[in-house]
Amino acid sequence: MNKNIIKQWFSDKGWTFFPFQKRAWEEIHLGKSGLISVPTGAGKTYAAYLPALSQLHETPGKGIQILYITPLKALSNDIEKTLKEPILELNLPYKVEKRTGDTSAAHKIRQKKSPPEILLTTPESLSLMLTQEDAAKRFENLQMIIVDEWHELLGTKRGVLLELCLSRIKKESVQIWALTATIGNLQEAAHVCVGKDRSPTLITAEMK
Repeated sequence: MNKNIIKQWFSDKGWTFFPFQKRAWEEIHLGKSGLISVPTGAGKTYAAYLPALSQLHETPGKGIQILYITPLKALSNDIEKTLKEPILELNLPYKVEKRTGDTSAAHKIRQKKSPPEILLTTPESLSLMLTQEDAAKRFENLQMIIVDEWHELLGTKRGVLLELCLSRIKKESVQIWALTATIGNLQEAAHVCVGKDRSPTLITAEMK
């Protein structure tokens, strides 16, 4: 694997990629969609986000490039900090912004006029965005959708809402990755998230 600034940043932090993170990087750079299932706290977020950020840096575009969806609004501040960390420390020219029920009307208007490259949101906020007239244009340059804590959504009304939202905005060129703690029926869980029209890649790891 060739070095790039994102990987170098990870190494400079004194961290080492776990095998499942290396495989996720490889599969994402091959254009695959899928599901990463490892125990909580093992590093799922960076397993999907860092290669997505690397791809964004290699082929930057305008508008929202990475859509990060979390069902847990209470954790959105922590996730936002995690997503911003490599960008701030590497001084990259990308914005990470949050859009939840707590986002002010003024900030939502600013996001319309000047959208961030990375948007962190919830299923409910995403569904509201898709009711607006400019929804198709807003997501026309999307490269990656990351769905965090998929086990919290799978089989619930919120999960069905998100499935409908994803069917609206996904294109063949948009990769979708679900992140989940260890669950059963991985193949089915992956298909529900990425869609029946794709053959999802499953990445798992048994870790203490």
